[in-house]
Amino acid sequence: MMELPDVPRWVEAHGIANDPAGWREELAGGFAVGHDAARLIVVAGDVTPEAVAPLAARPHVILVEREELALALKGRRVERAILHTLPDPDALPDLEGASPLGDTPVPPPLQDELAWARTRGTVWAAWVDGEPVSFAYAPWRSPAWFDVSVDTLPSARQLGLATVVAAAMIRDERAHGREPVWGADEGNLASLRLAKRLGFEAVDEIWVCAPA
Repeated sequence: MMELPDVPRWVEAHGIANDPAGWREELAGGFAVGHDAARLIVVAGDVTPEAVAPLAARPHVILVEREELALALKGRRVERAILHTLPDPDALPDLEGASPLGDTPVPPPLQDELAWARTRGTVWAAWVDGEPVSFAYAPWRSPAWFDVSVDTLPSARQLGLATVVAAAMIRDERAHGREPVWGADEGNLASLRLAKRLGFEAVDEIWVCAPA
């Protein structure tokens, strides 16, 4: 992945390229890297809309850096994602209440996602009445960055638990010399508010093209 700089917009691309299960496909003017288990493709380079269009038939979420490429992926739900970084790590809330999930059973709605997340590293969790209900993990890493993923069961939202698990996970990952990247679709106001609460600031954008 030497042809891509190690910047926030390419954290997934670097992560896929360094994963034995990742693949690469040359496209006119650039290339795509993908991961079938994660159902994710990242398109990079000076790729033409015509070269990208056939990817719309794949069952993956596709990340592209230009709106014209997103519009070429017919039949997709397209949204702009705002990428954030944490300029002042000391601003991260110092909260308690999260711990590693380990092999604790998880609720059915997130079983598949968290089973895969456990293969990526530590999953941090918060509990309510003895049950894990909020989770944070890093699905992708590059030499300098890690991607932040946070999920909370609907019944446990509005309790501040996402802030707790995200802060714990970020501190743990930063101890390994990487900095966090927070990506949130511009329509996901809850995620944008959480990013701000944690001290993140917007630095870039990318287009997310999901199957309809």
